[in-house]
Amino acid sequence: MPCFYTPDLTQNHKTITITGSEHHHITKVFRMNVGKEIFLNSGNGVYALAKIKEVDKKSLSCEILDFIPREKYTPNIALAFSLLRNKNDYFLVEKLTELGVAEFFPFESEYSVRKANDNTSEKFKTTAIEAIKQCDNGFLPTIHETEDLGTQLNNIEKLGYQILVASEKEQFLTLKSLLSGKVENPICILIGPEGGFSQGEFATFTSKKYQQYKLGINILRAETAAICAVSQVINILL
Repeated sequence: MPCFYTPDLTQNHKTITITGSEHHHITKVFRMNVGKEIFLNSGNGVYALAKIKEVDKKSLSCEILDFIPREKYTPNIALAFSLLRNKNDYFLVEKLTELGVAEFFPFESEYSVRKANDNTSEKFKTTAIEAIKQCDNGFLPTIHETEDLGTQLNNIEKLGYQILVASEKEQFLTLKSLLSGKVENPICILIGPEGGFSQGEFATFTSKKYQQYKLGINILRAETAAICAVSQVINILL
């Protein structure tokens, strides 16, 4: 059954009116009409089964039939990532939203191959919205503005995240060994650009005492490394 993004939905609603792009998707793309049942997703944990009651050219109204609980991972999992070429960073946001990442921190580092523009964050958010609709994730991740690496690291630290760096230099430590005990603090996985981190950036990680880990025996593409790392963390938390 298709799901649609309705950010105004609360548990106090008995009916709700849908307009704009989601009205278009429901009536024009899915060709749904009165009597059809759909899922509604607020993106902040409110998820409902609804029935279409009225439809006109610019809006439709739905009766809320039932609210369906949605869970999120605790503690939060975040990802800090370099902007990537060929829209691979959009792919990264899509797949990690499906996996339940709570926050994204895009950055530009010394070897980043792409720069942010005025629409970058909005496009990331659109990608995340489509992902929560596809996978029934009830929580839309927070997507921060793109910053230089140093500024973004400070932002992440202020939010209380434990920063873990995926490093091709690390030979022994794994995420499993780093997170072997009870995990209480939110975790932010740090993934570098296609060219990796510079020597100066590695020096910064060492000075800040960030823990570094290896993901496997091969060097992975940035988007593959991000998916692999988050999947491993989820497996450890579960």
